[in-house]
Amino acid sequence: MGLITFVRKHKKLSVLVVLTCLTAGIMAWDTSARMRGQVMARFDLAHGHYRLLTLGLPMRWRPEYTRLLQQRYGIEERMVAGCSVSESLLAYAVGYNTVSVRAANRKFGHDIFKETMADAIQSINARPAAR
Repeated sequence: MGLITFVRKHKKLSVLVVLTCLTAGIMAWDTSARMRGQVMARFDLAHGHYRLLTLGLPMRWRPEYTRLLQQRYGIEERMVAGCSVSESLLAYAVGYNTVSVRAANRKFGHDIFKETMADAIQSINARPAAR
């Protein structure tokens, strides 16, 4: 009995099997978000690309932070979401950044992100306030 013959004889069972497979696939995709982020970070690092994924409303100092990371260390910022973030996307970004940040800090020998954030905040606070 071929597949087409089986589907014709068992339509309800075939639909149930397809829907079950789709549901399982969607659940697996969502639950694998952190792992997919880690894999993509390793891929990018292997190709010499250091990136930081960001989400949410940017702090006042973030443009300066992004500029300093790029200028000093060649690290690119990628904004992947605004204020509304799905759990899956958040997990992906956390997985990606965990690998990427660790690799960048290892490459440069210290916590470059903490240092750069402090410098960006200091730089922004030193500027006269806009009126």
